[in-house]
Amino acid sequence: MTKQLTEQQVLSALDISDFRHVTKDKVMTFASMLQNMEPTVAKKALEQFPDFARMALEALRDSKSVLEKSLDDNSESSKQCFDIYGTVLDTLKGYLEHDDLSADERESVLNKMMDIARMAEAKDSENKKFNWGVIVAGATAVIAVVGVAASVLGGNASIKLPSFKA
Repeated sequence: MTKQLTEQQVLSALDISDFRHVTKDKVMTFASMLQNMEPTVAKKALEQFPDFARMALEALRDSKSVLEKSLDDNSESSKQCFDIYGTVLDTLKGYLEHDDLSADERESVLNKMMDIARMAEAKDSENKKFNWGVIVAGATAVIAVVGVAASVLGGNASIKLPSFKA
């Protein structure tokens, strides 16, 4: 069993003098530490921090907004990239329609098309990895808040996230 955090260790980690000074930007760190605190320390902290639930929800809303913006930006960037790949492929495809191309020239054009296909595949894999990262970040924030609620209510808040391979 791991050693539970004392009040002083928690205050020091949050760089505050008492739990009344927990700010919105530190609420998720505070939440993630609650399940590792001595029960009396956790209770005392929550008693001094009556706005915890409101601030935790605000932090989750802010996180959701940031995650949505990240996904939107990634989607737009990917669309632009795939549009460029499509334009290049269309141009190369047009070259293949010329009857005067030698076998070597046709092979070169086909190789360039395959290079573009590999680049598109790599970009797609990169996007999937990024999206999983965003999903895990969001899930971690939600689990932290749910874990705090479970801890406060006396439940077992030890949740393990599966690891995903991209």
